[in-house]
Amino acid sequence: MGKKNNRKRTPSNLSKWQKPRPASGRDISRILDPTPRIESAADGDWFVAYIASVNALKTYKCPGCHRQIKPGVAHLVAWQDDHMFGRERAIEERRHWHQKCWQTRRPY
Repeated sequence: MGKKNNRKRTPSNLSKWQKPRPASGRDISRILDPTPRIESAADGDWFVAYIASVNALKTYKCPGCHRQIKPGVAHLVAWQDDHMFGRERAIEERRHWHQKCWQTRRPY
């Protein structure tokens, strides 16, 4: 029979398989750019937020080109600052855009 090891495991004597690993794939874009920026255009002021690819988890339809923005694709979210029915309604009506579509859009 083998010898029983009664030694208590502490972080210093854990094997590499038992040591906790740091979380990988963390997105720091929200820390670097936590708030949406305001852009002014002919059709009013817009809040524009960047969505990093690791945070893009759903499929959206871009209102600029009418094609899909698939999960894992970085894109922008935009909503009007001065919506006639208030800020809550503006956020409910936000739209997800390809970055290039947003840059080349034609307001009005």
